[in-house]
Amino acid sequence: MDEVSETQKSRSRRGMPMSWEGEEPNGSGWTRREWAKLAMAAGAASSIAALAGTVSGQLLPPPMKFEGEMREQMYYTKWPTEAWWNSRQGRVIRVTNFEEWKGASGVWRGLFLDGQWVPGTGYPVLVIRLKYDAPEFVFATDLAPPDGFSFYYDDPNQKVRIVAFFDRCAHLCCPPGWHVITDTKPYRDYLVPSPTYAIYNQDPIFCVCHGSQYDPLLLTTNVHPRSGIRYLGARHVHGPTQRALPVVPFRVENKILVGGMPDPRWYDYC
Repeated sequence: MDEVSETQKSRSRRGMPMSWEGEEPNGSGWTRREWAKLAMAAGAASSIAALAGTVSGQLLPPPMKFEGEMREQMYYTKWPTEAWWNSRQGRVIRVTNFEEWKGASGVWRGLFLDGQWVPGTGYPVLVIRLKYDAPEFVFATDLAPPDGFSFYYDDPNQKVRIVAFFDRCAHLCCPPGWHVITDTKPYRDYLVPSPTYAIYNQDPIFCVCHGSQYDPLLLTTNVHPRSGIRYLGARHVHGPTQRALPVVPFRVENKILVGGMPDPRWYDYC
């Protein structure tokens, strides 16, 4: 029996609604089914993004032509419901924009034409500012970031720590969010303790479509099931996902986040 069926049976036994069941609205009028539809559209867009982000010119087959400039900087994208960064859509992401425990969605390696981002291109990212001196923050040291980049950013003078993740759930490629779902509470029966929630009363990264959660304070090494390569990501603390959410290495130039590509197979699952 597949992973989704097992999860659905488990939720049914506990009297819990299944992620595809019903049309329970949230405060914005969005249902779980609508979030899932958004996720499927996002998955298709990320497939196009992989092409646009790495190739310029003619692609065969099918015949496609991409023109414009691919940018390594991270730019804000608009979340489909109200979010603090929506008014910043299309601007570069700066470390100075974030208060502690704030996060935002964005795009990295997006294609720009006439100075405007081409929707559907690039890698979706989720950028989060953590508590700088949190002793619970741990990360595996058995992998190295690309030369000149880091797996997270620390500014000891300003007491700032920032991490970035590939914003596609490792379960079924839905778009997880950071504190944007306020009327659907994440389940608390965690696989391992979540310091983000237990110590700081902050919800982990939450994918509302099926309920997966990832703790950004716990960066661990996992194995990609398709390629067999090892990668670094936020530890999954609640299923149905069975592995970590990949990080996106970056560096800071003039306060702007600039991504650095590790092995691109880290993100090859949508």
